[in-house]
Amino acid sequence: MSHILAQLHQGGAIDKHRLAQDFQVNVRTIERDLGERLYGIAERTVEGRLQMTLAARATIPVSHLDTYARLVGAEHLFPDSSVHYLLEQLEAQQSAQYPLLIQSMPNEDLQGHGSQFALLQRAIEQQYECCFTYKAKHRQVQPYRLIHKNGVWYLAAVEGLQLKTFSVALIQSLQPDEARHFTPDPQHHGYINRKDDVWFTASTTEVLLRVDSETAHYFVRRAILPEQQHRKDADGSLLVTTHVSHLSQLLPVVRYWLPHVRILQPLAWHQTLVHGLEQALARWNLGSQSSLKTAPRDFPSVATLARKHSVQWFEQLFSGGTQCVPCRNPS
Repeated sequence: MSHILAQLHQGGAIDKHRLAQDFQVNVRTIERDLGERLYGIAERTVEGRLQMTLAARATIPVSHLDTYARLVGAEHLFPDSSVHYLLEQLEAQQSAQYPLLIQSMPNEDLQGHGSQFALLQRAIEQQYECCFTYKAKHRQVQPYRLIHKNGVWYLAAVEGLQLKTFSVALIQSLQPDEARHFTPDPQHHGYINRKDDVWFTASTTEVLLRVDSETAHYFVRRAILPEQQHRKDADGSLLVTTHVSHLSQLLPVVRYWLPHVRILQPLAWHQTLVHGLEQALARWNLGSQSSLKTAPRDFPSVATLARKHSVQWFEQLFSGGTQCVPCRNPS
């Protein structure tokens, strides 16, 4: 029935003979079932087909479900992205026994920013420059796009010939300047469309990482790093390449996956990571059990490792940084 309703909602007319053939029943069975179940919803056309009655037609076409799914980045949420499947889920969701539970990503609260958001949208559409205060500094920008990433909205805009991103929630005293129009640069639009993150820089650094076999699955099932590519080796580990704009973009990810991920290149970035971990361990006084209980949450992965392993194990893990070998779990 959901398949039939999907066709009707999309403006299609249904042929009872085709339905009888598809469902391998006789035409009279189709006529009886549809007459009972679609009473007041469908009507016959002059050709004898069934179409949605005018009163039952939705104000918004069902085909917009697909458009909305793309808009919010949910087109790959289900294994089937067809309108038919989406309607099936909407029908089934009414049941108390609905088998699916979708846990949404936490989003920042932009309540109170609605008018500002609308002003930015209009400025982008009308190609007005904007003035605002951002981190206690006056800004004059050319707005290009509003981008949602990991629950946070950003404004992509050109300031002083440089394409940058600004957190919408931190923009203050926004004033679109309708007297100052600009012509968008197609290269900037192309750059924004190609990027899968909000770190905008003129150039990126290629990083080579080793992911051990125990953690490889998580990097294969979805991309965790920007422009991620990987090669699986015979031992099950991955050689991963990524392009990042800044060291600060990479380190939180690597810290989270320690000790299963290691930076191979650039070597200087590996050394920076090790130095930061050594400083953290010294600050927390690893040998003191009381300090472990009160360890700050800035580096949860290190705190967890510190509970399990000794200082000597850390020294073994981070010694010989020039060797490009797979990470191994401690025995």
